Amino acid sequence: MKEFKNQLKRELQQDAPYTNELKQRLLQTKRKPKKRNWQVLSVSVAMCCLIGMILLAQFSPSKSVQTANEGTPLLPIIDVVNELEVIEPQKAYLLGEQWMLHGFPMVIDEDATITYGDYVAYYSPNGIVVSTVLGLANDTVTMDEGQIRVNGTILTVRGLGEKIGEGEKKDPLKNPYYFYEWGIKYTPFANETIDTAKDELLVYSNDDHQRLLKIKNAQLVGKVTAIQASDELALTLTPEEQAVYEAFKTDYELERLRAISPVTITKMFLLSEIEQDYETYEALFTNVESKDTLEVKQYYEKTKAVRQQLFTPELNRIMVVSGFNGLEQATFEVRSETEGWVVFTGENGLPAEVRMVKNEQGIWQPAFSRPIYFPLE
Repeated sequence: MKEFKNQLKRELQQDAPYTNELKQRLLQTKRKPKKRNWQVLSVSVAMCCLIGMILLAQFSPSKSVQTANEGTPLLPIIDVVNELEVIEPQKAYLLGEQWMLHGFPMVIDEDATITYGDYVAYYSPNGIVVSTVLGLANDTVTMDEGQIRVNGTILTVRGLGEKIGEGEKKDPLKNPYYFYEWGIKYTPFANETIDTAKDELLVYSNDDHQRLLKIKNAQLVGKVTAIQASDELALTLTPEEQAVYEAFKTDYELERLRAISPVTITKMFLLSEIEQDYETYEALFTNVESKDTLEVKQYYEKTKAVRQQLFTPELNRIMVVSGFNGLEQATFEVRSETEGWVVFTGENGLPAEVRMVKNEQGIWQPAFSRPIYFPLE
């Protein structure tokens, strides 16, 4: 073996396809390894691990908690309540997809367990208020530009989770608090931290600021478990009218509507919205351009994303029930050559009407849009 090594050295020292630098590196005697101080090495490794954990905690995604209504984000909407207790709150802050149902009667359970994101009813000086639970007993809760942290953990129920940036305050798809401004000047977040006692909860409130409101357990009326909404709306079409409606959806040919009454066309218009068939909805809307019709169309375009992304067919149905119950007994009044009104008595017993416009073909088309929220100026 020794003779083999010597022979290898002699060959490497001869002319060969290696540089002088590489030859010298190959011929170098192997250095003895240095003796390591294992105590110092162990401390160094421990310090690296500690620094790594700190950096991971600093830059990794924040923890979040979502405990309320997991798997069932929407409250059930019921008609028959039997022996259930029903309240009609003075005000309701329904953060989440059911924000438009704030004016409906609500079913409560006095003994139900309450957790984050639940809706609870409580007594206030101005009557019963319903709001969203953002903190439980013995919690430390922080509101920071709309983001809620419970004991340092981000709350992600009811559309919460992210801070609301300046450019997002007027975006209903990014701001879960948007719909409680009712068209007035946007109120700022209180950006506060509040500790609760063992007999207290924190809920969302909006007065001069959007804030956390501390309430006592003694103020609780109960947990909201359902929305009570009438199911009496009957947007029925005769078999002949239904056939016309189905045929119209195949090609959107307005001539198909010539023999149909304006009241029936109005029902078709509302049915298409309930079904979230927005292509049919838009095809039925008036094609006559005027100041009034353009304003309605612009409003629809502005609210289109909200209608399509936040509403379900059930929520659409409930809102149409609320606004158009009584349409089955409607009459049609022509008030000018091109303008007419579908007139009916609303669910509240008051007169109601929606506008129709006659197009150049002589066919009546809807010139209204169901209002769904109050946009901020």
